[in-house]
Amino acid sequence: MNYSPSSCGLFGILRKEDSDKIKGSKVAKSLDIIKYRGSDKGSGYASFNLNHNNYYSIKTFYRGSEEELRHIFTEKNMETLDCVVEDFGNIKSYCFNISLDNINHIDEINDDLWLNNNGRVYSIGKSLNVFKGVGYPLDVAEQYNIYDKYADMWLAHTRQPTNSPGNYPYWSHPFSSFDIAIVHNGDISSFGSNREYLKSLGIKSFVGTDSEVIAYLFRELLKKFDITDTVKILSNSIDDPEIKYKYRGSVLDGPYTLIISYEDNDDLYMVCLTDNTKLRPVILGEDEHNYYIASEENQIRLINENANVWSMEPGSYFIASMKRGIISSGRQGISESTTYNPEKYDIDAFAIDYNKLDQSILNTDKDHVIVKNVFGHRYIGMEFPDKGKKLDLYGYCGNCLMNLNINNYVNVYGNVADDCCDGMIGGKVKIHGNAGDVLAQAFQNGSIYVNGSVGNRAGLQMRAYTNFKPYLIINGGFDDYLGEYMSGGIIVSFSNTDQLMGKYIGSGMIGGKIIIRGKINKNRIGIQTDMFMNKNILKSLYNESLIDRKFYSKMKDKNIVDILENMPEEGKIYTDKLFNKHEIPFYEYRNLNKNEQGELRDIIKDFDIEMGTDNMKYLHSKFTIITAGK
Repeated sequence: MNYSPSSCGLFGILRKEDSDKIKGSKVAKSLDIIKYRGSDKGSGYASFNLNHNNYYSIKTFYRGSEEELRHIFTEKNMETLDCVVEDFGNIKSYCFNISLDNINHIDEINDDLWLNNNGRVYSIGKSLNVFKGVGYPLDVAEQYNIYDKYADMWLAHTRQPTNSPGNYPYWSHPFSSFDIAIVHNGDISSFGSNREYLKSLGIKSFVGTDSEVIAYLFRELLKKFDITDTVKILSNSIDDPEIKYKYRGSVLDGPYTLIISYEDNDDLYMVCLTDNTKLRPVILGEDEHNYYIASEENQIRLINENANVWSMEPGSYFIASMKRGIISSGRQGISESTTYNPEKYDIDAFAIDYNKLDQSILNTDKDHVIVKNVFGHRYIGMEFPDKGKKLDLYGYCGNCLMNLNINNYVNVYGNVADDCCDGMIGGKVKIHGNAGDVLAQAFQNGSIYVNGSVGNRAGLQMRAYTNFKPYLIINGGFDDYLGEYMSGGIIVSFSNTDQLMGKYIGSGMIGGKIIIRGKINKNRIGIQTDMFMNKNILKSLYNESLIDRKFYSKMKDKNIVDILENMPEEGKIYTDKLFNKHEIPFYEYRNLNKNEQGELRDIIKDFDIEMGTDNMKYLHSKFTIITAGK
């Protein structure tokens, strides 16, 4: 494989109660197909088998002999039973079974081992078993014979080191603590405060990576809260101000996506969390047998091509239980996935490397190429010349589809991942499924059609220049920051369902136009100050006699858009600065004018023909129209 570093890769799978256990070979293969997201510095797996054992399995990396390690446990009155040894050359992994009532001093042993630089307890559980080491996903899978193991639930991780070295298996994921395991992609910038909070609870030693603290935080919070409140505290979305303050040391910050799995009360749970701006990718899925969490869609499709998949909303959470089903879906308004298969094709992409499909297409020497089994392939179209090539791609396109496209025309019969059509300056891309985050960044000219919905930051920094003008037409909804820092072109969304619309629409706009069918909630426009700040600013204006009591009483519980629209002239000079008015674009709810209708008529008609939709009927309807200013 031609290796290009990316970022960590995750995978989680939980079986439904009446379904068969999941074979490890499926998990290893689903991690290996995103090998490019990690490195040879570490991979790992965690299996959960719900049972009623009267012992814990304790797994320890240790530099010395089995006899020495047994003696350390015996000194703490912890009788070690069976032992399994895995040899890593300069360090070994020892697995002991220890009775449930004889585990009281395990944290002390772990602290002593680590502080004396001799080893680390890395897995403790009745249901949990962690397998991790240094190497690519299949290297570690072979080391532990993952292929032939079966489990009710699996986690898997391929590592791109950021905060700790990679020459020992200590730093590989998963990290765990008493039937809790986590895998993580991103950076926990709150690591310092999280670690200090855990130290205040008596936890003394850490391996030094930001990911490990999550397992400990989750364990401590579950002692006091249910799963939903635990997740809300970690993600800083708990409403209770007293709890928020008391457990502020548990709040995670930074760009992250993480999967947490654990056993509780004779059930298994799989949880996914992502930060408020979802700066790390995640795809959720379900079929008749399993629930899925993955970094990329192709990981899920490898197990079941017909699984229903959906992206996660920024700042949301997903919770599934083996016995209770989906507790929180991570997104409102989940739609069914659609798969496509061509009758005729020129290329079967399944066996082609993730970044080599372009060359195969160019080798056909055909202007119209049909490709089936696109399976997370990245960088499609990056090597195409300006020859007006036409592509029909069937499957699931990976990152960076048709970036810098000049004059090529592409049909994608399926979904696309993140960062697609960046810097596009011509041609047309038609996506018959959904699009991921950061679609059409710096898009300058041509047309992009999306039959489904788009993720975060679609149309970021779109611009127009002279006779160059881009059109992004979306049949469905969108996540946060649609048209952020937009300076030109037109974005149209035909979804008028509030639950399919993100926040911060048009934040930082300096040009262009966003057109959304129906009347949208004003709170979704721009980056707005919260109600508490609004009330304090209005109170200050009242104290300075710039507004009267009647205006203060009427507006103190309103959003910033309403306040700015109704502000008396005396207060405007101050509110424009105090409320960061430049972050709030101008909006109107009205019919399209004649010029707008004339400009969009042919575009919408073409969209309907290509996508099989019926949006022309809305041409004379009312839209919310967002621009940089009057």
